[in-house]
Amino acid sequence: MALQIVLHTFRMIFGNIGQALRVSVVPNLILIVATFFAIGSLGLGVYGGAGAAPTAVPTGFGILMSLLLLPLSLFIFAWIAVGWHRFILLEEYAGIVPALAGRPIWPYVWKSILLALTMMVIVLPIMLVFGGIIGATAADSVADGAVIATDGWDASGGAGFGAMLLFSLIAIPVSYVAMRWGVALVSTALGQQMGFFEAWGKTKPVALIALGVVVILMAINLLLQSIVTVLSPLPLISDLIGIATSWLTMMLSISILTTIYGHVIEGRPLVS
Repeated sequence: MALQIVLHTFRMIFGNIGQALRVSVVPNLILIVATFFAIGSLGLGVYGGAGAAPTAVPTGFGILMSLLLLPLSLFIFAWIAVGWHRFILLEEYAGIVPALAGRPIWPYVWKSILLALTMMVIVLPIMLVFGGIIGATAADSVADGAVIATDGWDASGGAGFGAMLLFSLIAIPVSYVAMRWGVALVSTALGQQMGFFEAWGKTKPVALIALGVVVILMAINLLLQSIVTVLSPLPLISDLIGIATSWLTMMLSISILTTIYGHVIEGRPLVS
């Protein structure tokens, strides 16, 4: 059923590609322009005038602009997510610029921040434990001069493998918890109230299925990143593919929550 949910999500996106682009393109363009403006304000490769050299030291204004990118990014994500949740579940169609008025975008932002902070409380102790183990292992490898010449494995390789292992050990359970708690975000987008623990309880019937969804999504993300890496020698193509994969990854994460909410909370059937 995990695969069915993922297939349903893909069908949801590409079966409504026009609306998917309407709720996401303009907000993303605003974020892109703001990002370039912030980079320019920091003096990174931007010239102050004809023949002038790039600014060497970031100005206070530039630093302020860069700091504003985080809340802007959260707002843009909430803007897109709320518009998409409401289109799928309430059939509210978006115009060229998705609606802002009357939409619970700020409540979605605050709940997203609360979810992120709650997840950090869970993740940090785990990272400290596993990070300490991996760091100690790498240090021992360096101290012992352990090198296996036959396959090129050395201390740095061991540390790299350890970092990958750490990421996997953390990413899967964290993504799993975030997915089940994240159903509460969809409720917020619809103007309703649902706490994280209530969302956890309501998604209990699909607990194992949600774990399978997380694993499938991680595999898809790995595949997309591999494609971008392979095409990296072709700058323009790789940039375009990178933008497309980032968009798809974002829409998948939003749509998975929409699918689970619609199926579990509202009893909607899955179509694959």
